[in-house]
Amino acid sequence: MKIGIALGSGSARGFSHIGVLEVLLENGIIPTVVAGCSIGAIVGASYASGKLTYLKREALSIHRFKWTQFFNPSLSFDRWINIKQMQLFLVRSGISRKKNIETLPISFGSVCCDLDTGKEIWSTKGNLFDSVWTSMAMPGVFPPVSRLSGGWVIDGGIVNPVPVSLCRSMGADIVIAVNLNADLLKQPTYKKSLKQKDTSTSLTRVFDKAKQLLTNHHHVETPDFFSTVGRAINIAQDQITKSRLAGDPPEILLNPRVAHIGLFETYRAREAIEEGRKCANRILPNILDLIKDNS
Repeated sequence: MKIGIALGSGSARGFSHIGVLEVLLENGIIPTVVAGCSIGAIVGASYASGKLTYLKREALSIHRFKWTQFFNPSLSFDRWINIKQMQLFLVRSGISRKKNIETLPISFGSVCCDLDTGKEIWSTKGNLFDSVWTSMAMPGVFPPVSRLSGGWVIDGGIVNPVPVSLCRSMGADIVIAVNLNADLLKQPTYKKSLKQKDTSTSLTRVFDKAKQLLTNHHHVETPDFFSTVGRAINIAQDQITKSRLAGDPPEILLNPRVAHIGLFETYRAREAIEEGRKCANRILPNILDLIKDNS
């Protein structure tokens, strides 16, 4: 019996996947099929490579000062991430540029989206690093990735945020899915900002508003442009996730409570990992019973 795990998209919230996997492994539950999307592809590839401890080390090393190194100093609106620093993070997390998926001890696959057609693309063979990089190419944050066969691809979370279908296609008999979008639509709070003299430049004000969106900190009474767009993205993610999970439900669904962690708040990795552990422990009896019943 093959146990599969589908690790969903959710940027910094996805470090909770590490905690989930730790609890499973500590209890003798070893997923041998892993499907990941975006941050789920990062964690899944690290796990499938036998390097999960490397990823955890790198994640926990991110503090508020180091966090700023991941951003593009030019503040370009087509890419906010420092590509070199992000790729170095992946390599240090055990995701080798020279390794192919076929050589991994555990079956691995990732999801990305064809920018031209909107079709879902699965990567289950070929270069491991490339499969992860294409899956995490969030529009506006990372540039689209060019395919060798032609065309461009972007983040797989656009089409399949929790890739249960890919996990099953790879041969999993039981699928444990981790959904990071379950509580995205909690009632938002818009706090009134303190009145103070505004001496910032227009570019700084735009970036500050974007930062508020990406870190889930809203300081206005009425939703402005960025908070409205952010809320719209959350609604879309929620609806896509619900639709996909309804069409192909997993045997076990884990919903870590991480909506309060902003998309880019990677310096909160310890908090996310701990919530992943708590979530897995809450549902652990159900997982053990399911495996027992099917063994």
